[in-house]
Amino acid sequence: RSLIPSLTDAEENEVVHRKLEGYASEYHHLLQDQLEEQRRYFHGVLESIRRDHEENMKKSTPSDLISALKQELNQLQQRHQTLQRKHRKISDKVSFMKDMNESLKANKEPMRKEISRLQKQRKEYQSMLERSVPQLDERVRRLMMRLEGDE
Repeated sequence: RSLIPSLTDAEENEVVHRKLEGYASEYHHLLQDQLEEQRRYFHGVLESIRRDHEENMKKSTPSDLISALKQELNQLQQRHQTLQRKHRKISDKVSFMKDMNESLKANKEPMRKEISRLQKQRKEYQSMLERSVPQLDERVRRLMMRLEGDE
């Protein structure tokens, strides 16, 4: 706030407002000048590109254009062949994966049956082992007693 006692709050606000308007006006003119300068610069660049293009077109003969088009056609054909090879390779992979999937699906149920059969067989072996071990333990105990008795 200003230390000048003769200004009222309204007058002081008016002074601040005028200063801000002045800054805004100066900023606006600077932006306009910069934009105009950029517009002129890019217009010149565009004109230069147009002139170069027109000169190149005047220098180009139909045979030059045909040659350029043939070169571009050749590049496109090579690109097309490359893409066809990639497509074939991917199609082969997809076909292989589909066949593999079908094979796995077809083997799914027989494998489940085989797993079930093997689990039953393991249980049978386990129960046979459980029945045989006590008998064998008894035989080993009797043999040990016989051996100890022979000594």
